[in-house]
Amino acid sequence: MKKAQPYDAGPSPAATPSIAATLIAKLNLAAYQNAVPLLRELSITNETAAAITGLELSVASVPAFLKPKTWRIDEIAGGSRYHITDLDLQLDGALLARLTEAEYATVAFVLRRSGDTSEALAHLDCTVELLPRHQWGGLSHLPDLVAAFVQPNEAAVERLLKQTAETLRKHGKSPVLDGYNGGAKRVWELVSGIWSAVAALGLDYALPPASFEHAGQKVRGPAHIVESGLATCFDTALLFCAAMEQAGLNPLLVFTKGHAFAGVWLKPEEFSTTVVDDVTALRKRVKLKELVLFETTLVTQRPAPLFSYAAQLGAQQIAEEKDESFELAVDIRRARLQRIKPLTSTEAPTPTVPLETAPLLELPIEEAPDLPDDDVSAESDPATLNPQGRLARWQRKLLDLSLRNNLLNFRPGKKALKLEAPDPGTLEDLLSDGRPIKLLPKPDLMEGADPRNQAIYESREREDLRREHALDALLRREVFVAAAEQELETRLVELYRMARNALQEGGANTLFLAIGFLCWTRDDKTGQRYRAPLILVPVALNRKSMRSGFTLTLHDDEPRFNPTLIEMLHQDFKLNLQIADGELPKDDAGLDVAAIWKEVSLAVKDIKGWEVTEDVVLASFSFAKHLMWKDLTERTEQLRENAVVRHLIDTPREPYPAGIAFPNPAGL
Repeated sequence: MKKAQPYDAGPSPAATPSIAATLIAKLNLAAYQNAVPLLRELSITNETAAAITGLELSVASVPAFLKPKTWRIDEIAGGSRYHITDLDLQLDGALLARLTEAEYATVAFVLRRSGDTSEALAHLDCTVELLPRHQWGGLSHLPDLVAAFVQPNEAAVERLLKQTAETLRKHGKSPVLDGYNGGAKRVWELVSGIWSAVAALGLDYALPPASFEHAGQKVRGPAHIVESGLATCFDTALLFCAAMEQAGLNPLLVFTKGHAFAGVWLKPEEFSTTVVDDVTALRKRVKLKELVLFETTLVTQRPAPLFSYAAQLGAQQIAEEKDESFELAVDIRRARLQRIKPLTSTEAPTPTVPLETAPLLELPIEEAPDLPDDDVSAESDPATLNPQGRLARWQRKLLDLSLRNNLLNFRPGKKALKLEAPDPGTLEDLLSDGRPIKLLPKPDLMEGADPRNQAIYESREREDLRREHALDALLRREVFVAAAEQELETRLVELYRMARNALQEGGANTLFLAIGFLCWTRDDKTGQRYRAPLILVPVALNRKSMRSGFTLTLHDDEPRFNPTLIEMLHQDFKLNLQIADGELPKDDAGLDVAAIWKEVSLAVKDIKGWEVTEDVVLASFSFAKHLMWKDLTERTEQLRENAVVRHLIDTPREPYPAGIAFPNPAGL
């Protein structure tokens, strides 16, 4: 018997034994099948001064969803608390499976002396909400258990996958549902095929209950969805997750405020935890094309859009500006590894026959985008100590590594202008050819004097108007700036004058186009996020006259990766970015921006709160001791003409060569 622990009960006018119990607030079949304990903690406190002997503690419920149980306790010392460790209660799984509506149950604990059925020494009633088998309790109640409502073994899912295989075959693709065996592009084809099969069901959208993500809701299983033709966002997300899991893929459920949608790993991976509450972890994997998220409710539209558009909207819902609406994601594969099993099926097994689909326009199976099928993140060997490495170390010593430096802690202000560049790689390529690019103020699209509604337009036309408008402008060598016309003119004049003065007084260009930023945090409890530019492309502002607009051209200096960031990551985080070991990767027209971003994203993908953002900003960046750094970078050969400097660079571990006469002071 476990010994009672001393307990300070405090003064009590009528000291009697008391019972304390902690139970889960909601109970359903999913919790029962996954061995979630009803009783979390149970103890008896003897608030009297004398020991109490020969006790029986019993528990029962109304309705009788649990089997009555009795604990026998020999003795509880005076002024002590006795903790009961045997907390396993036998539940009536059949009753939980039969429930069709939620109801409240009372769990009653009664403490008596052994053999005395007349008088109770203590009594405690607790209330538990019993949920029907197809009702989910919400994120506020055991969020991991949502994985139990992903039911891949339902017969309706089998029929859906049969339709998927037929659709793939009809479009000249392999009908084999081979999971990850075919690589990332094959995964995209499989999910696109599932998308087409679900769209052919002709589902209609049903609004979910308010705040369902926290309070929970009744769930339509796969068979119910197919039969009724109705589904909420949560229902469609669960259906897609079930089909993808049965096809051998690793799905995810993503929750935002008032909404749910699905995702899938494009490679055989999973998160390290079932519940992922760090939205940057999702964003990084999406940008690295390791994960695709998609808006599942679009399958209820007539006609349904292509899967690529659903993936585009899915990525938008975890964009940085929507961080406040993100709740969490649940990795279904990780849940299965942690033995969270799907609900048992209530649908009788039937031969697999094609689904009766509505006479809708059949969606094509899209060709997969450019996806990495191999792991390209192999680390290169550490740079050996060589003359180039020594020079690089000298150069980094001249850099300011404090948070006052906007190369590490960029704060947008009047000295910076954000460009609307949905394809930064194309913008850099256009700059590389030497011709000017015109800077224009942000147009009134779906705002201001434009009476159109952006949400309605995008739902009907299935395109991001602002993005497409900016891309069209880029092809005409025009870039929109996030500023009104008068404000843009004023700030461009300030930047122009600032850059001109810096060049005249210091001999160095300080105007750069920052392409991409690393969002990073310190190892402290504040959680403050900082932004450091990644690629710095030197540019110049020009205009033909006072009334003409400004154009942007490439400066004579070479583009560079932020050297201050490289050194800070190395010194403070022991993180070496291999991208900076040599020349920056290039494509046919200039820098390979996507490759540079990918290398950085791969390096930080496992660091919580760190991510690469695709912002493009025109700003002035001043390097501490920039001229010294610039001289050391650009005049290396001239410095090597000095024998002492050459010795320090090439052979610092060897004795200085003998036989050299002491220098004549007059010649120094």
